[in-house]
Amino acid sequence: MSSMELIKKLRETTGSGIVDCKKALSENNNDIESSIKWLREKGILKAQKKQDRETNEGVVSFYNNNSNKNLTVCKIKCETDFVAKNKDFLSFAENLAKSIHTNDSLNSEGSDKDLTNLKIDGKSLSDSLTDLITKIGENIQIVYYKKYFSEKSFFIFYLHNKYNSNCCKIGSVVEFSTENIDSALKLVDELKVIAMQVSAMKPMGIDENSISPKIIDDEKDIILKQMNNVPDDKRDQIIQGKLNKFLKENTLLGQALITDPKKSVSSFLSEFSKINNINLSITSMDLYNI
Repeated sequence: MSSMELIKKLRETTGSGIVDCKKALSENNNDIESSIKWLREKGILKAQKKQDRETNEGVVSFYNNNSNKNLTVCKIKCETDFVAKNKDFLSFAENLAKSIHTNDSLNSEGSDKDLTNLKIDGKSLSDSLTDLITKIGENIQIVYYKKYFSEKSFFIFYLHNKYNSNCCKIGSVVEFSTENIDSALKLVDELKVIAMQVSAMKPMGIDENSISPKIIDDEKDIILKQMNNVPDDKRDQIIQGKLNKFLKENTLLGQALITDPKKSVSSFLSEFSKINNINLSITSMDLYNI
């Protein structure tokens, strides 16, 4: 091959710039494999310098989101929205979610510390990250992942502010339990509004029992500090009224349904269950956002 052909091949293989490719070939007697290793070693140094930089953008990546029985979600961050929309970054996010989903040895949820032995298309996660950081020029961090699977539940999910069919800026997953999974799976399109509700209204919990007692105590304290000239015999009644309003606005079941504010999510679910002759209850919910 001519020197220009070698440079072109090395660029296509590594995504590195012309000057770096030319220098790599010069340092390694025009041997492609040695040049790739040289660039990787150089890239590792570059990547390490970038890995302390702050990451405020990124994506929530879903895998197997055509299934309501099992799926995987992971949260990956980068420095700018420009990179979050980059096709190489999005491809990495999708491949990462797929690799996590198909690896049965992983914990059901975790962070990058749980993924040290993960491979993506036969390459170690560490090398894959290094290559991407070197190519894109920004710090990239794997923040969190979760694998969803249950024999007794099904999952409704929603992707908001989508970059493509699998990656978004805000994502939610709601787990429903029922005695009749097969019948329930035929109703998922109508239940998607619940996952939309989580993404749009960001409830703190499913109901009062799932909200931290500290949050409730803090809210009581705020209410007390805002009360002026209230008779002692009315104080407890007013506190409870304001607290009930807070819980209604901040629990999924208490919130007004986004598509019909005259109904609460709880009343919608009860009516829906009755009309379809099925018992449904919300077991868990997760909100992911960047």
